[in-house]
Amino acid sequence: MFWHSGLYLVVLPCVASHLFVGVPPPLRAHDDISLLITPLNGDPNSGIGQLPFPCKGFQVDLDGSGGMPVADWTSGQDVTFSYVSSASMHAFADQTPSLFDSTNTTGATMHNPGAAHSGGSCQVAFSYDRGETWVVVHSWEGNCPRVNTPGSVTNVYDINQDYTFTVPADFPSGQRVLFGWVWINASGNRELYMSCSSVNIQGAGSVTTQTPAGPPLFVANLNPINNDCVTKENTAIIYPSKFIENTVVDVAPAPVDIVPAVVLQDFSATNPASCGSDNSTLVGLLKDPSN
Repeated sequence: MFWHSGLYLVVLPCVASHLFVGVPPPLRAHDDISLLITPLNGDPNSGIGQLPFPCKGFQVDLDGSGGMPVADWTSGQDVTFSYVSSASMHAFADQTPSLFDSTNTTGATMHNPGAAHSGGSCQVAFSYDRGETWVVVHSWEGNCPRVNTPGSVTNVYDINQDYTFTVPADFPSGQRVLFGWVWINASGNRELYMSCSSVNIQGAGSVTTQTPAGPPLFVANLNPINNDCVTKENTAIIYPSKFIENTVVDVAPAPVDIVPAVVLQDFSATNPASCGSDNSTLVGLLKDPSN
């Protein structure tokens, strides 16, 4: 499915800082909250350089007290995660994380201003081996995160930022498993966002540290790979088949009553299959972007 448009005339100014997954609470939720809203690309305005993939390097906390699981999930279970906006991050920092509600019953609402970047496309994935390998379980193509006027160039979020997916029924048991969310924004600078949380999974068999087989995460817009693995502005990508096969994909419906300025479109590259978390050369470079 594609949203087609010949209209690309709206330009948004740069807006500082963005959003992250607030439920389940991410690693370092109350220590490095300013970094949580920063894309992996960094933020030159704040003097933050490119951050490590995956998880901004926060997965090193998994074996300590900072890596205590914040959720207990079961294979086959429907679970929900929620976003926190940059404008509500300070409210989030002062709350018990379990009290966060993206539908504005606690005041930590996504309806505050932030940089929604016209939505885009998102994936959620799991890693049983401390972020060395990833398996995607669900993708959202278009309007992720949800914006107030889908298909338009906008920085205004929709109020509802709850997303539900199913933990695969065949997933094994794991402790301190990384739950990762990755967002490729539609408008603005070409960026990649990632939040990671520590969760327990009760599944089949004994506890394992081997990530189940499945599609890897799609990785784009980061140095030194942006010569090929870079997305087009004002585009929500349709993921290459390698990154979604045999998984659930929610495709946003085409906008109604407007000619979309943000389009849903296949990602195109010379070798799109190389733009993944299974590319050891790529990941090796991204683990320490300072070198």
